[in-house]
Amino acid sequence: MMRNEFVLEQPTVPVSGDSRYLTPLWVSVNVEEPRQSDSSQSVAIGSELQANSLYHQVSISCKIRAVLKLLYFREQHVLVQFWSPLFVGKHLRLTTIDQPFGVGVANEELCFYRKDSEHKAFLVDTDHAEEDLSPLARVFMRGLPEWTSDLTNYKTRAFPQLDCAVRCKLHGYLALPVFDPATGFCVGVLELLVSSKLKDFAYEVKHIQQELKIRNLTSPQVFDGPALNVFNKHRKNELDEIYGILKVVCDSHNLPIAQTWMVSPSASYFVHEKVLEKSCSSFNTRCLRKVCMSTAIPFYVRDFRAWPFMLASKNCHLEMSRGVAGRALSSRGSCFCVDVTRFDEEEYPLVHNARMCRLTSCFAVFLHCVEGNNDYVLDFFLNDSRHVLNMVQTLKHNVKVSSRFELGDTSSIEVVDPPAYLSVNRTDSSGSESIVTDTSDPDYADVMDHCPSTNDSIEEVSDNFTIAVMVNVTFNMFVEQFTFPLVHGLSKLKNEVAKRFKLENRLRLKYIDDDNDLILICCDEDLKSALDASGSMNLICLEG
Repeated sequence: MMRNEFVLEQPTVPVSGDSRYLTPLWVSVNVEEPRQSDSSQSVAIGSELQANSLYHQVSISCKIRAVLKLLYFREQHVLVQFWSPLFVGKHLRLTTIDQPFGVGVANEELCFYRKDSEHKAFLVDTDHAEEDLSPLARVFMRGLPEWTSDLTNYKTRAFPQLDCAVRCKLHGYLALPVFDPATGFCVGVLELLVSSKLKDFAYEVKHIQQELKIRNLTSPQVFDGPALNVFNKHRKNELDEIYGILKVVCDSHNLPIAQTWMVSPSASYFVHEKVLEKSCSSFNTRCLRKVCMSTAIPFYVRDFRAWPFMLASKNCHLEMSRGVAGRALSSRGSCFCVDVTRFDEEEYPLVHNARMCRLTSCFAVFLHCVEGNNDYVLDFFLNDSRHVLNMVQTLKHNVKVSSRFELGDTSSIEVVDPPAYLSVNRTDSSGSESIVTDTSDPDYADVMDHCPSTNDSIEEVSDNFTIAVMVNVTFNMFVEQFTFPLVHGLSKLKNEVAKRFKLENRLRLKYIDDDNDLILICCDEDLKSALDASGSMNLICLEG
């Protein structure tokens, strides 16, 4: 098919499978397979290095064209084009001339944008201020993806084709670096433009990455776990020990599944409201400007009915302070929920997967590796919530055996929305442990009556129960969040704040009351006044 001087190959539409409901690409046919004669001719004209480079470039272009023919998209108004590095004189530039491209529908707008692209080239071998670079140049030089839900988020000088893109009704944008695994070098950039203002490019990134892999090319994967790549022997030993801890705890208490979470690394860049910012690897706008967590190796699945939940977790990001694992990370402590299926999807994106796999009770605890200075959250699902503290004791014992780790605070466990049948361990005067399930027990009833519905805690101290609250402390422009048992008093609270902000001088804590006045906390009794209706404490820290 000819369209504005382009020769496009008609796609083959599948007759079965999910792909038949999606849009394939009309792919350009102006790339020839590399031939040995091409290399020989180049040697006669120039150096052998030039010949090998030319042969390699043509080979990459042919692989990209083969990839484009295998891609399917959620809408028709889509353009995908490859930008290849090429020496022009002494400088290396990205160009899309004679490089493969594909369109979902061969209309005037997409062909016009493609034509305009062929008149652009971007310098990638010199240093420039970041705002003077195009997205394509940044992606090639950094080796990291860049994307936005709407091209109008870019400043005009940062996106030379912005006016053309808007005129052609293109909004969603994604640029992926393509690597040759044999050399580790970036061999070009795959650019994707669509008419929709997509909130999530996860499907496209995953699909493209899978097809590149078939042709021995790679690109950053969506939802790359932060610990999937083991860089050294020490890190491998660290992860092996965590796996051993998960396995022992699950086997000892018949737990269906346990997972490890880490803060997601900055693995891409996104443009939002004219600002270019680092982002995690989710390619989802719900993660913008947020600290997210993703699952990492290791995990342990004892009940294979929970295997689908593990797979879903690998494709999900949790916002810090959300869900059980997020709360454990933000407090650097521990958290328990008797039934995670009560969460809404905003609070816990895996809620539907938990329901399908019949997973309810969940305990999460913060874990710090002293040697590698790495932070984790261990996430355990229980078949019986009554045995949570027995499980915690086993966990503490196994972590203590290893000098490599420090476990987050488990003396005061934050409990999220505990129902009436939650049970806790108690130790009587003889030292023996028992299980309390009778809600008529005076001590048990008293703690439940006084616990706020969203931030409760239980503490294992003989027959005593204490309440911990969520504390948010602001110092200068920094914020720390953690749980703190009120029974410990103001002095210990100040010590905790000083430790977290690394303060050596004396400090004062204040809170804002209902009249918007700043009130100094002078004694333990004032802590109760600082509590707000939600059961949390919002404080301001001042030195001196």
